[in-house]
Amino acid sequence: MKTIYKYELAMKDEQVLSLPADAKVLSVQAQGVQVFAWVSLDTKKPERDRKIYIAGTGNPIDCEGLQHLATVQVGPMVWHFFEE
Repeated sequence: MKTIYKYELAMKDEQVLSLPADAKVLSVQAQGVQVFAWVSLDTKKPERDRKIYIAGTGNPIDCEGLQHLATVQVGPMVWHFFEE
């Protein structure tokens, strides 16, 4: 059975979330001043590391082969989230 979980994302260039291989990121949004990912997953399936990358508008990022997850505004800053 699938369940939706909320994961706090650190505001750094790269991070790893341990999720089942078939977990689906449903949304990435700001909640207050923090950014979270809401993920649909089956808790009974084995986890693997999945890399999340963040780039601010105007900052370089090699997004070849990355999937765009969301663009999120937090105060005056705009962040772009990608998954490998």
